[in-house]
Amino acid sequence: MVPLKASQICIVEGIEEVDVLRQRARRLEDGIKADSIEHVGDAELNQIVIENKLNSSIRHGMRPGFEPIVIFNKFRFDEPPETKEKRRAEFPALFANARHNLSGYGGFDWRDSGSKTYQERTGIVCQPAWQIHTIWGCHYRCAYCSLGQYINIMMNLEEFVERLDGYIKKAPGQMLYQYDNGTDTVCFEPEYGGARLLVKYFAKRENEYLELYVGKSDNIDYLLDFDHRGHTVCCWSISGETQSTYLEAGTASMHDRIASAQRCQDAGYHVRFRFSPIIPVRNWEKENREMIEHLFAETRPDVITFETLRFLNYDAIENSFDLSLLEPEFVQVMKDNQGEKHLQGCEIPHDYRKKVYRFIIDELERISPRTPYALCRAPRVMWDEFAEDFARHGQTPDYYVCNCGPTSAPEHELLCI
Repeated sequence: MVPLKASQICIVEGIEEVDVLRQRARRLEDGIKADSIEHVGDAELNQIVIENKLNSSIRHGMRPGFEPIVIFNKFRFDEPPETKEKRRAEFPALFANARHNLSGYGGFDWRDSGSKTYQERTGIVCQPAWQIHTIWGCHYRCAYCSLGQYINIMMNLEEFVERLDGYIKKAPGQMLYQYDNGTDTVCFEPEYGGARLLVKYFAKRENEYLELYVGKSDNIDYLLDFDHRGHTVCCWSISGETQSTYLEAGTASMHDRIASAQRCQDAGYHVRFRFSPIIPVRNWEKENREMIEHLFAETRPDVITFETLRFLNYDAIENSFDLSLLEPEFVQVMKDNQGEKHLQGCEIPHDYRKKVYRFIIDELERISPRTPYALCRAPRVMWDEFAEDFARHGQTPDYYVCNCGPTSAPEHELLCI
């Protein structure tokens, strides 16, 4: 486990009473240096969430020294609706954000992005899917992110995996299940045990695959001896030297992420990369060119996806970043664009994003012309800008492979061209 400094560990009722959960808690505690450990019920946890504003989204910025609250929580399976509604009424802070699972409900969750109504509302191309979530919150302190304020860890994993057969029946035709993009889950392994349980589960599935989101970590050595039987895809989020060093505090370096992918590839895992988010730092073209060259020199990813920085306007960028690290043209473009209307996640103006994507696509085609690629959460008009490029790989905004799409399993026909 990647060591973690926390301000507090909160252990919810029901953890200490079950041997496997208690043992998991003790293993994780060994890797977490906390100022205090408190056993809590709903009322106490609800108050902690309110007092510490845990439902707010506060970006880390360039000041990563804060210490999160860690919650050892549990899924609440099969509770009657009246119990759930009673708890919702009494402890509303635990229900304020369903994705975070503070209430204990969820874990096999629907990602609506890409549905017809989503595309009509946002204009963004994506693919809806069921996803697996057992942790919300992250070790790392990326300046543009807000996932470090607290970490909610669901402890009754064995019980969750026992229910996966039933959950997967809800998803006919889905072949790839992403785990867990609410965190870089590998940071908690092998003490947590989620990766082992899920890799083992999907190794026995005939038509379904696990996508293990390694993210910005290189903590993968425990994976190398797992009997995954080719049914686990490992995915990294990767960035160039300046971004990974100065804007993604605590993360593995660009070189270490690629080295860990190479080790997983040598162990028989399928590997993929996301260039996410692409931040135009000074010399971003040179750094991204070097990253792509190094990536393909060491690994053979089956698909690449990429997206520029999202959800930050000029004010947020100014508050979150040291502007001296950024490309001056980019800073000026964002400053000039203040107050302009834009689609969700498209705060960077279209022409500048187009410029970035043109560079990335040209480099991918130069280095590995047979590797398919896709935009991540981009407007259809941006896909149209590069229609000829995508067509070389059989990709269109209505039919494409990407890192986490529900049918983007290794056997997809677009990955076998």
